[in-house]
Amino acid sequence: MGLIAILIGNRFLSKRKQSLVPPALRPGPSDEELERRFFIRQLAIGGFLTLFMAVFLPAYFLREPVRLHERAVEFSAASVSRGADLFAPTGDPNNLTAVGCATCHGLKGEGGVRQFQGHTYAEPPLKYIVGRYLASGRNEEDIKQLIRDAIERGRPGTPMPTWGLQFGGPLNAEQVDDLIAFVYSIQEKPPTATSANGKALFQENCAICHGVDAKGGIGPNLTIEFQRLTEDQVRQTIMGGRLNINRPSMPSWAFLGSDAVDALVNFLKSVQRMPVR
Repeated sequence: MGLIAILIGNRFLSKRKQSLVPPALRPGPSDEELERRFFIRQLAIGGFLTLFMAVFLPAYFLREPVRLHERAVEFSAASVSRGADLFAPTGDPNNLTAVGCATCHGLKGEGGVRQFQGHTYAEPPLKYIVGRYLASGRNEEDIKQLIRDAIERGRPGTPMPTWGLQFGGPLNAEQVDDLIAFVYSIQEKPPTATSANGKALFQENCAICHGVDAKGGIGPNLTIEFQRLTEDQVRQTIMGGRLNINRPSMPSWAFLGSDAVDALVNFLKSVQRMPVR
């Protein structure tokens, strides 16, 4: 036992002494080691790394678009979920961020009617807003910006309040993004007109703002519209709508179809105070 302890101790001391010698001063590997064991080991490492880069890396990058798409879907679903909580919250009603959009626009974005400052307002059906703007010639980026502006800045002179934090509202930029994501998630195709009767179309879609006799209310008096605008301008206003800053905006009605828009124009011509030239 003593002899074994001496041998182990001598081996430990010799290794310790060797470790105290700087690497640059230690004896290098022999030619035989360089040509055989060391050289073969380096070749094996190089071969493994080459195989790794030739097989694993391309396979990883081939799946990268799929992985990114999966993460984007997860992030989008989470954003829609948060937006749904903001749109129709169930939290403390005294919390400003808990007073959601569904109060006016309906739980499913179907719209509604609301009294405000002695006027009856038609709250727009948000489930048609994207199709409505697309029909008027807007692109996706324009539509998202229009929705963002409406949420952040509100609609002065209407029941739509300011929601953006930078404009004095309670919602930050991420919350506004979440609301936009939710609004996009509930989109449906806008219904086309079921009638080509201009008067019926007007009473169904326009009278709530312009009055049943077209003499104005929330919107301007349309019985003198052709004194200010040409027929083409009136048609374009109906098709494209009109964004106003300090009063209710005119929505686009292009989704009703060109026949319905022509019928509305002809109806407006028939109710003008002065004959249309």
